[in-house]
Amino acid sequence: MTIDDKSATRPSTLLDALPERYRTVLRLRLAHQLPVEQVARVLGTSTETVLLTQHAAMNLLRRELADGRRNKIERWMP
Repeated sequence: MTIDDKSATRPSTLLDALPERYRTVLRLRLAHQLPVEQVARVLGTSTETVLLTQHAAMNLLRRELADGRRNKIERWMP
């Protein structure tokens, strides 16, 4: 999926371009406002993993927005 100028203003499009694990953590934490501990239980992982995943997802979104590039977001994955 590429992000063009028109769709870059829609948050859901940016979230949809993220890898699934990033998308899931952000939606549970931000849209559903679940605490880290509850997200960890739902996903069967540790609170540290949830926090690291959330941090990585937010950094990826920040870079994509700051760069303004129209490349696939997967390009930024380590």
